[in-house]
Amino acid sequence: MIILYGIPGTATTAPHMVLEELGVAYELVLVERDDDGVSTGPAAFLAASPFGKVPALSIDGLVLTESAACCLQLADAHPEAGLLPPVGSSERALAMRWLMTLTNTVQPAYLRFFYSERYTTEPAGVAAVKAAAIAELTELRDHIGKELGAGPFLQGDRFTIADVYLAMLSSWSTDMAEAAGWWLVPSIAAHYDAVLSRPGSRRAVEAEGGSLSTAG
Repeated sequence: MIILYGIPGTATTAPHMVLEELGVAYELVLVERDDDGVSTGPAAFLAASPFGKVPALSIDGLVLTESAACCLQLADAHPEAGLLPPVGSSERALAMRWLMTLTNTVQPAYLRFFYSERYTTEPAGVAAVKAAAIAELTELRDHIGKELGAGPFLQGDRFTIADVYLAMLSSWSTDMAEAAGWWLVPSIAAHYDAVLSRPGSRRAVEAEGGSLSTAG
């Protein structure tokens, strides 16, 4: 039994997309939060994620948190789906590098943008934190756009869970000032549309009420 606990439009989206790509049976359980954004239930989620952060994934008793870890386990448990290259291959090393860049560098920059007040003890410093996050995200956007090249995916024609993760993160930029939007870069916009052209990824994003294309 696979249960994904999460909230639409958050880091839940990546493992949700992977589950749909795999075509396996699972249950999506929505996490409840109060007006302050504190997770209040369900109880099984709170037990699985002591910090109340989404997503959490339960696979036959194995409980995982961290979106990238959930994606990795799902891909490795279903190698026949080809969502990751074989262990030990140079292609897998590159896929892992991309995934780690996205989760360790890009995602934290987004968190500083969305939750700027958490990164300073001075209320007057919130605007500066947000501005620095936007500057970093714009630099990362331009670098990734160049690295994508002709694409359509991060590794050319090969689709991996790193592409799922990039699609999720690039969609978050719609909440940023227009000039910093990731879909302004043609290669990143084309990447998102290529990922969303896949039935599995599209089903997950549609179920969450997300953007089904960069055209709006």
